[in-house]
Amino acid sequence: MNKGLQIKERRMELGISQAALARKLSKTRSLLSYIEKTGKVNDLTYYEIMIALGITPEMKSFGLANSRLSMLSEAKVDYIPKISELDHLRKENESLKDIIELQKSIIAMLQKQTSK
Repeated sequence: MNKGLQIKERRMELGISQAALARKLSKTRSLLSYIEKTGKVNDLTYYEIMIALGITPEMKSFGLANSRLSMLSEAKVDYIPKISELDHLRKENESLKDIIELQKSIIAMLQKQTSK
């Protein structure tokens, strides 16, 4: 069974909608749908999904070999934020984008004034 089907089955077992899981992961529902349909997912995203679905390294049937999952756990634990932290970082990122856009408009306005 491919990773996408495993994710879908586990999500349905838990009674979680695609939209709810996507929100929890700070991903889009369409990305989650694509992953479930194709089974194509990078290891980091797969690891995040596994955590969100309560899958542990001991659950060998979930796709990644235990050694690969352990390696991901050890290597990425320092920079894989918790889901609540992901939400915070996403909001902070959006705020920074807004600030950049505001700065761009101010620069454009100043450039117009100096060119007159």
